[in-house]
Amino acid sequence: MPCGVTFVPSFPRFLRLAACLGAAVGLGLSLWAEAPFAFDTGDGHLPKTVVPSHYTVRLEPDLRARTFAGEVRIDITVREPVDAIVMNANALTIDSAWLVSGSERQSLASIWDPVTQQLRLPLTVTLAPGDYAVELTYRGTISSNPQGFFYDRYDTPEGPREMFGTQMEVADARRVLPCWDEPAFKATFDSTLVVPASFVGASNMPAVRETPLPDGRKAVTFDRTPRMSTYLLAYFGGEFEILATDHQGVRLRILTTAGKRELGRYALEASTRILDYYTAYFGVAYPLPQLDQIAVPQAFSNFGAMENWGCISYLEDYLLCDPATSAQGTKEEVFKTVAHEIAHQWFGNLVTMGWWDNLWLNEGFASWMETKCSAELNPDWQLWLRSNADKERALDLDARSSTHAIQLPGVTDQTVDDAFDVISYEKGRALIRMLEDYVGAEPFRAGLRLYMARHPYGNTTTADLWNAIADASGQPVAPVANSWTEQPGFPIITATLANNTLHLDQQRFILDAPEPDASQWNVPLTIAPLSQLEASTVHLLEADTPLELPWPAARGTPKLNVGDTGLYRVLYDETSLAAITAALPDLPETEQLNLLGDARALVTAGQLSSPDYLAIALALRDSPSQPVWTSLLTTLRSIDLWLRDEPLREDFHRWCVALLRPQLDRLGWAPASGESPLVDVLRTNLIYQLGWYGDPAVIAECQRRFATDSATLTGNLRATVLKIVGRYADRATYDALFDRYRTADDTEEKRACFEAIQHALDPDLARNTLQLTLGEQLGVAERNWNIMTVAARGEHLDLAWRFALEHADELLTPLASYGRNSYLGYIVRDAHDPAYAAELEAATRQHLGEEALPEARKTSSLIRLRAAVRARELPALRTWLARTEPARG
Repeated sequence: MPCGVTFVPSFPRFLRLAACLGAAVGLGLSLWAEAPFAFDTGDGHLPKTVVPSHYTVRLEPDLRARTFAGEVRIDITVREPVDAIVMNANALTIDSAWLVSGSERQSLASIWDPVTQQLRLPLTVTLAPGDYAVELTYRGTISSNPQGFFYDRYDTPEGPREMFGTQMEVADARRVLPCWDEPAFKATFDSTLVVPASFVGASNMPAVRETPLPDGRKAVTFDRTPRMSTYLLAYFGGEFEILATDHQGVRLRILTTAGKRELGRYALEASTRILDYYTAYFGVAYPLPQLDQIAVPQAFSNFGAMENWGCISYLEDYLLCDPATSAQGTKEEVFKTVAHEIAHQWFGNLVTMGWWDNLWLNEGFASWMETKCSAELNPDWQLWLRSNADKERALDLDARSSTHAIQLPGVTDQTVDDAFDVISYEKGRALIRMLEDYVGAEPFRAGLRLYMARHPYGNTTTADLWNAIADASGQPVAPVANSWTEQPGFPIITATLANNTLHLDQQRFILDAPEPDASQWNVPLTIAPLSQLEASTVHLLEADTPLELPWPAARGTPKLNVGDTGLYRVLYDETSLAAITAALPDLPETEQLNLLGDARALVTAGQLSSPDYLAIALALRDSPSQPVWTSLLTTLRSIDLWLRDEPLREDFHRWCVALLRPQLDRLGWAPASGESPLVDVLRTNLIYQLGWYGDPAVIAECQRRFATDSATLTGNLRATVLKIVGRYADRATYDALFDRYRTADDTEEKRACFEAIQHALDPDLARNTLQLTLGEQLGVAERNWNIMTVAARGEHLDLAWRFALEHADELLTPLASYGRNSYLGYIVRDAHDPAYAAELEAATRQHLGEEALPEARKTSSLIRLRAAVRARELPALRTWLARTEPARG
């Protein structure tokens, strides 16, 4: 064998798991390694003439040298005669390659194409169909980017330490080992990881043995994996502290860096509840013997977590918290993120999309399951109501010409990074919820169970899912669903009541095109009389076919999208809209949120005016609802963006303070005994917005608490007080906040202090904060987001933009591919001057290339749209503010 290494594959220990899965879905499954190989759902670029079945991998990372050495044996099946074996590799140096056929070994040359990231092993003679093996030895690098092998540096009381890990999604397993790096090429893996003796090694499966080595290191060998895609592989090593338990036969562990072990207890306890929920919902037990969850201090700054099968990795912020002192939002984020990643263990890992054009099958469903699970296990969090805010963000993007369809025809593994956005996640989640509502919750679940039963350890397309739901429910799902997944955008429904008939028609709702295109949808409409919302019925508005429903006058005003589960806007006739608006304070929160979202969008489209929206806001000024106020505050902030550099902005801020202050006075600054956690979330949101709008009493109280009660600031109030103090900071206060950032042990405290200095309005302080971006004074997470946060929260957009342009190459070079193309756009996303849109596109073309322009245009189209809305709305807004006071209504 190459380098004298003996490969000793371990035997799988899966009898219990196979039996459990077979009993759950009635399949009588064989062992994972024996599952058949098929390519009917693979749509990648590697030839399908040679396919892998098993990898035996040995990896030896060297953190000091920032390199690693690897050896891999790949068992392959040649399906048709070939003259070369083609696989993926990237940034690897191949030292040797061998073809193994029985007892014979043949040395092979290797040719690497950096454009296609393919490794070609030419053969001297045509290779006949049959079973063979390929063995390779190679070397690679360990970088600070989470692409392939990465390292992360962190501080401990004993001094700085380092850990390493891997991030394989989308197409970076090829940076760790030569492999068939496409989702449809599933195989089993035996892995050995060589680490320092003080390190804990972790991978997708439990370690079966640790072997001391003469040089003081140890070789950790892991049990065999099930058949899985390469992007789900994981290898981690570090001086981890471990919090562990056994639950339903699964070993659960939280792995943290030094001193943070107990901060993982909340996530560990949440994981047991989440596992139970999914096992019951899917009717399939969790299929692996372990579930490790690893807290990464800095390196995952561009995203929150990765669903590696059996070895999930998280940025610390999304896994660790102290329930006694953390903000409600932090606890919710940890619970939801853990729920999202564990959902992937079934939806994405057990059953995997065939190609990245069906990315939404992973992310849309995990987002839906995350909310469904978290909402049922934490009903007082009102998560479905609050998910309205995420749906609105998705609809905002989807109403512009720069959007994309949920399914991604033509996407490659090198272009899919930009599709990890609100369309794939949030629109995907909203679509699934709409379809569940249309089909019915139980038939829908039966469809998902059938889908799991048909495709365990396999690959699928969206069509496979629709077929399973249709077969289980008896309803034709695909004709409805396909119109939503295969074309971008969504409709606006025109609802006109006349002559005892409700006339319903549709067209695409698009904000930045002269005329809507001809897109049409099959739209499930939930309709009820305004006075009898509980009596709603569902009607299908078919594409290209207006719908007319009898509606006698006795039924009163019709209300569409009852329950707010529909993925569409509604434009009512003038009389109906007036009646709904008048009834708004007494309607359920779902209907209030639905009308608020539609009204805001119709203002943007020019079909309502901003005073129309503000009148609705006044109608809801006595609402106690946190989700409703979140919607209102978000829109007020959007209006505030129109007014930057306008004298009118001061008048608008005074109006907002007059609207919001009675709400804070009602709630007070201290939580009442037994109040809902959402009340405290609303309280701190109001404090933040009042501080932003310049309420002198709120600013003074925040400064007093920072000066006198700083050590006792916990929970929701801590970050809010610090941000308002930072916004109005002088040099001494700024220095005190920065000192606190540098010395904080707690991740949440550290983030809050740094966000506080990013809020500083003083341009000299902002220049200081921007300068921190260069070099390594900041952790990776703060460094990557610093410029855009100073631009948005510190309101130094031009200062931050000029700084970014001056240092563009230095800033962009170290970024991982995920988020790289959107980096510049995030800096100017709050602009209202079209000149920034043109500069963004030019800078993107210069520094990132033409392929990054679609991502830049998501932002440039928003800037141009905001400019047009601003020009149209400012006169009406000026008149409104001159004559309207919130207190008078």
